[in-house]
Amino acid sequence: MWKHLAVVVLSMAMIAGCAAVATQEASVRIDSSSPQAAEASYETMMKGRSEADRQKLALAVLMINMQGAKSAYDVVNNPDLQSPSIARIREKVAGMTAEQIIELAAKNPSVHMEATGKQGLTSP
Repeated sequence: MWKHLAVVVLSMAMIAGCAAVATQEASVRIDSSSPQAAEASYETMMKGRSEADRQKLALAVLMINMQGAKSAYDVVNNPDLQSPSIARIREKVAGMTAEQIIELAAKNPSVHMEATGKQGLTSP
């Protein structure tokens, strides 16, 4: 009897622990208090995600960085656009989760990019 009770209690504790970890990872938000804090929270946000989810998030960050750029000429002539990063857009994504960042990028009609496997980015 005690053996079964111990197994049930242990199983419940393991399930609760897994749920807490998943919730914690899902609720990571961008800390925009400094460029370093933004980078650190972005790295934490990327951990534990699948390759596909990391790629979606990285593409969203790139798209938000490129907002306002009309051509490759704009990118070449703007050093900030040559090194897109979460730190550069930290005010736009302050307090957002990965899902919210991806949604924000999807709402931007002026930038169109897509990821095609491991080959990189292409324009549609």
